Amino acid sequence: MLFQTVRDILKKECSLPEESKILAGISGGPDSVCMLDILSQLPYEIVVGHLNHNLRPSSSDEMAFVEQLAAKYSLKFIGKSLNILEISKAKKAGVEETARNERYHFLFDIAEKENANGVVVAHQADDQVETFLENLLRGAGLEGLTGMKVYSISEFNSGIPLIRPLLNTWREEILSYCQSHHLEYKLDETNQSLVYTRSSIRNHLLPELIRYNPNFKNTLLRTQQVLAADFDFLQDSLQTSFKSIQLLVKNESVEINLKSFKDLPVSMQRLVIKEIFEKYFDTMEITSYSSIEYARKMLTRELRRTSLDLSDQLNIFISGSNGVFTERKVLETKERWPWLASELTILAQPGKNPISENWGLEIEEILNTQIDFDLHQNADAFTGFFDKEKMDEKITFRTWVKGDRFRPLGMKGKSTKLTDFWINKKIPSLARKGWPLAINRDAIFWIPGLQQNNETRVTANTKNILILKVKRVSKER
Repeated sequence: MLFQTVRDILKKECSLPEESKILAGISGGPDSVCMLDILSQLPYEIVVGHLNHNLRPSSSDEMAFVEQLAAKYSLKFIGKSLNILEISKAKKAGVEETARNERYHFLFDIAEKENANGVVVAHQADDQVETFLENLLRGAGLEGLTGMKVYSISEFNSGIPLIRPLLNTWREEILSYCQSHHLEYKLDETNQSLVYTRSSIRNHLLPELIRYNPNFKNTLLRTQQVLAADFDFLQDSLQTSFKSIQLLVKNESVEINLKSFKDLPVSMQRLVIKEIFEKYFDTMEITSYSSIEYARKMLTRELRRTSLDLSDQLNIFISGSNGVFTERKVLETKERWPWLASELTILAQPGKNPISENWGLEIEEILNTQIDFDLHQNADAFTGFFDKEKMDEKITFRTWVKGDRFRPLGMKGKSTKLTDFWINKKIPSLARKGWPLAINRDAIFWIPGLQQNNETRVTANTKNILILKVKRVSKER
């Protein structure tokens, strides 16, 4: 019965044709020994992989046992030893998490080198129940409660599937198979320990829950299947949601429309944020529920913040009608926007002046008769053309202060609050605080990169034109 189950899963559910190459992750326990025995009877080329975590005195013996087991079936064996304790300390991660991640990295590395069609591991139905409870206790969201899948594409490799042919089989049936086929296996002594979370769940929590409901494990699996179906529905709807929020992916950022995002159901808002975190930003610590919820509330304006640092790597800020996800290092370099280090007063005459580490100002002066193109067609907003006679001899550059107003060219002399101007131009708050403003005669006459005012514009009566250019400074290497 079990043989047929595994065969049908590999052939029908996973569509593995005969003579496919499979990398089997074998620990030496009853589950993996049972799986390997069945695999050896199927028409596949099997490579056995084993990672020695060096977490127990018997680890080396288990590795030798798996190597002998592979030889028994005349299969290729590839083993590796790691010091998981040292790795977990270096990465500041839990031992169980580190062991899991290192094992999968090892297995998929072998699978790639061996050109395998799949990585097969021996998780079974009891593991599924324990995983559900473990995820529930740590506060996982819907995806974490859907459990493992028989066939999946994992985070460890986008091209090689991860297959669990025993996932719907209970531990009792596996032990019965091993006994009836006289299969030897190794027992992990930490399985009886209450030190590790998984072992504690298996030996303490689960028996208590079964005492309340003898059919608890089957009930939990049914619940998990319902949650998995719900999550699959949300995943299918995710791409539609991305279109509705006008997802815009740039080199260093991801932008979404705030109004459309707010119109999404809360569950989809969370899923959108999680997908953006995982797909576009290489950081794992921000995928917790609290981080996702904090970001969601800022983007829906439930939190009256315009900027949020979620980790050492990621910042989210409000830019006009959009929410922008970007790496903090992009913001901190002050290279993305023009940046003024401190207030600066200069003579309105030709020359070059640094205004910050990465930005400089160039001034030129020409006669109006020397202009050979239509100034209205100037495509470089960081270059401004001004009537020199309408300006004093000194120009001051400063950053904005509360109460600043501006008379943009094209508004027929009407003024607007600078804060409203920033919003209309979709300038994020992080950029505004260092943006240089050109001041003359106690008024803002130019905002580099954006617009100049009405009073200093060049007209037919202009004789001398002052050209101001704010440019990034080329650093010598």
